[in-house]
Amino acid sequence: MDTDRPFSHDPRTRIADALEATLEALRLARRELAGARAEPERWRWVALGLVSAVQAGLIAALSGYASARHEDVANPSQPDRVAPVSLLLRRARSTEHLNAPERLDLTGAQVRDLEALVAMRNAAVHGLGFQVADHPVHLVRTAAEILRHLLKTHPAFDVSQFVLVLTLIDTELTRIVTETTPNDP
Repeated sequence: MDTDRPFSHDPRTRIADALEATLEALRLARRELAGARAEPERWRWVALGLVSAVQAGLIAALSGYASARHEDVANPSQPDRVAPVSLLLRRARSTEHLNAPERLDLTGAQVRDLEALVAMRNAAVHGLGFQVADHPVHLVRTAAEILRHLLKTHPAFDVSQFVLVLTLIDTELTRIVTETTPNDP
């Protein structure tokens, strides 16, 4: 989701919009990932797609409970805009916003991986001298794990209303993970 776009105050609409944004971002990441080994500059678009997908997935998760509020996904300094990934991630890891098992419990390594992916995305978007991370495939897999947790394994929202888009998201995640799996005999 684009942080500069306003978003719905209605949680169900916000979840639907976030899931659509997740799907589109994953499609971008997968298309670019297919050629990233041959053309390393394509990693910038992989990072952009994955960070956008994680942000949208976090919005869907944080909007899922009956007690969800607009403020749960809003940027405190601009309440009509989506919060940045770092703030959404902090909220998704907090007992104030999500209960177990929906709450996102990450290892320190996973948090660092996501931070590295966000840094790659920021460098690409803001022209800050983009460089590919040392192990970009590992970052891709971490983002996929986070999205699977939020949207498939332990969604915080009623999945019955979003079966098709969640199936398409799962298909994209499977393709991305397959693309990053070594072809060792």
